[in-house]
Amino acid sequence: MAYKAICIVMVITLAALVHKYMELYRQYTELQETIHDMMSDTHNQSDIYRQDKFIVELKSSGSSVKCLGQNHTDRMCHFKNLCYIPHNDAFIFLHSVHSVKDGLPENRFDPALLDMSSVKDHNTQYFNFVDVPASTFESDNVDYIIHPTLIFNRFNPSNVMHVLHDDLLPIYYTLNLYTSFEISHQITDVQLVLMEGHPVGDYRELYQLFSKHRLVFKNDIIENNRTLCFKDAFVGLSKATTWYQYGFTEPQGPVPHSQLTAAYMHRFVKFIQDGLHIHVTATHENKDRYIVLLSRKLNRLILNEIELTMALARTFHTKVLTVSFETHSLVDMIQTVSNAKIVIGVHGSLLVLSMFLASNSVVIELFPYAVNPENYTPYKTMANIPGMGIAYRSWRNTNPSNTVTHPGNPPEMGGIQHLPEDLQSNIMNSDEVPKHLCCSDPEWLFRIYQDTVVAVSEILELIHAALNEIETSPQEDELIESLLRKDMYPSAVQNLSCDPDKAFDSVDDSLFLSWNPPWNIPHLNVSQVQYEVLIQDVNSSDYKAWVLTQTWCKFTEGIVSKHKYHIWVYCIINGKQRGPHSYTLCHI
Repeated sequence: MAYKAICIVMVITLAALVHKYMELYRQYTELQETIHDMMSDTHNQSDIYRQDKFIVELKSSGSSVKCLGQNHTDRMCHFKNLCYIPHNDAFIFLHSVHSVKDGLPENRFDPALLDMSSVKDHNTQYFNFVDVPASTFESDNVDYIIHPTLIFNRFNPSNVMHVLHDDLLPIYYTLNLYTSFEISHQITDVQLVLMEGHPVGDYRELYQLFSKHRLVFKNDIIENNRTLCFKDAFVGLSKATTWYQYGFTEPQGPVPHSQLTAAYMHRFVKFIQDGLHIHVTATHENKDRYIVLLSRKLNRLILNEIELTMALARTFHTKVLTVSFETHSLVDMIQTVSNAKIVIGVHGSLLVLSMFLASNSVVIELFPYAVNPENYTPYKTMANIPGMGIAYRSWRNTNPSNTVTHPGNPPEMGGIQHLPEDLQSNIMNSDEVPKHLCCSDPEWLFRIYQDTVVAVSEILELIHAALNEIETSPQEDELIESLLRKDMYPSAVQNLSCDPDKAFDSVDDSLFLSWNPPWNIPHLNVSQVQYEVLIQDVNSSDYKAWVLTQTWCKFTEGIVSKHKYHIWVYCIINGKQRGPHSYTLCHI
C-alpha cells in the first residue's frame, strides 16, 4: 500500500511539473511574439508617418489631463499625450501653453494622484507623473499608441481570485464607464497596458478578452527600451465592483457599500463565458447538473477526498467531478463549474469560480481546524449578493485529531520552526486564529495550510439544508423582478398645497394639507405607499414629522395661527424607497 501511494504521488507530481513546463514555454513564446510585433509596428511605414505627425503635436500641444474623484482612492484620470520613459521608470507630462489640467488636486503627492489598481490605497499601486517642458522633449527614440488605452496595474496576477476580483471585473466596469466599450462578447479597440511589472503569468488569455490589440506589459516596454507615448490614455481602475478588502489596514472583510449587483456580475460572467467559448447548458430547471469538488493536490488536502466523493455521488444520485490546477486548465474548470449545481472546496482562490454558477446553486466552503469562517468571507460575500441565487454554507473542522499540521514547511507555506519555541507552542495549542492583518501572520499561515479529514456526514447535512433553501426561495424571474423594483423610486408628490379655508373650519388652530400621489406610482407595482410629512415653523429650527397613508391631513399639534410653516412631503414605497420631496410655504 505504501509503495502504491508513493507511486501515485510521484505520478501526480510529474504531471504537475509537465503542466507547469508547458505553461512556461507558452508564456516564453508569447513574450517573444509580443516583442517582435512591437518592433514590427515601430518600423511600419504608415506608423512612421503618423509618428512624425504625433511628435509635432507633442511638442506644440503638450500633454493634457482631466481627472474625476475627490482623492487618490476614487480618482481616475484621462490623459492626452502621456508618455512613459523606461530608462527612468517614469510617466511624464509634457507642459505647454496649450496643456489642460482639469481636476488635478492641489497636492498630487499626498500620497499620490491615483491608485493604478482596484485595491484601495496600497502604496505599491500609486501613480504620478513627472513634469517636463514639452519644448525639451527628446523625440529620437519614441514609439506611440494612437488608439484609446487603459493603463493599470494587476494586483496579484498569479492568483485567480485576485485576477477576477481585482483586475478583470474592474476592467470590465471601467471600460463600460469611461470608454465606448459596449456590453457584449465583442473585443474592443482599447489597448490594455499592464504596468505593475509582474511576469505575464498564467491568465493572459483572460485579459486579452477585452482588446483586439496584443497586451502590452511593462517588461515589454523595458525590453524595447524606447519611450512609449499614449495619445489617448485612461489611467487606473474603478473600485465600484470590488466586494472584498484583504486586510492591509484592518482585518479582512466585505467592502462597505460595494456597488456590485448580481445583474452586473451576471453580465460580466456572460462576457467571460462568451469570450472563452464556454458552452453553458445549466439552468435552474436543468436536472442534469452535477457536483464539482475543487481539489488541491499539494496542500490544504482533504485527506478523505475519495470517501467524500463517493458519499456525494451515492447520496445525491449524481456524478461528482473533481477539478484542480494540477489536472485542468482554467478554461476547463470554468466550463465545468458553469454547468454545475453544487461546488465544494477548501477555502482558497478556486472558489471564486462559483461566480460562474447558474442561479439555484450551492457553494460549500471547507475550513481547516482553528480557522473561523466568519473572519474569511470573500466567497460568502459574493454568494450573498442579492440576486446571485447561490445558497452558501461553510463547514469548519472542530476536531484537532482530524488535522495534519506541517510545522516544517517554509514560513510562507505555514511553517513555524523558525519562530521562538514559546510562540510555536502558543500557535500549536491555539484553537482559533485571532483576527489579523494581511499577509504573513504565522498562525494564520500555519492553520490554513493544514490537511484535514472532513466530517462527511456533516457536509451532507449542509448540502441538504442548502438545497432546501434554493427550492423554497423565489425563482429567478421573481428575483429579477424584485431587484428591479428595489432600484425604482417614486417621483415627487404632486400639487402639494395648504388650504386655509378648511383649516379655519376648526375651532383649534390647524393646518390642512393635501397632495396627489407621484405620477409614476401606477408603473411601479408597489405593495405599500406612505407619505412622510415634515412641518417646521419658519422661526424655529425644530420640526415635527408624521408618516401617513392618505393624501390629506389636518394638523393641529404645534400649529399656531398667523405663523408661517415650511412643509416637505416625501413618498415612501415598500417601506424603504424614499423619493424626492415636494415643498411649499404655508401661511396660517
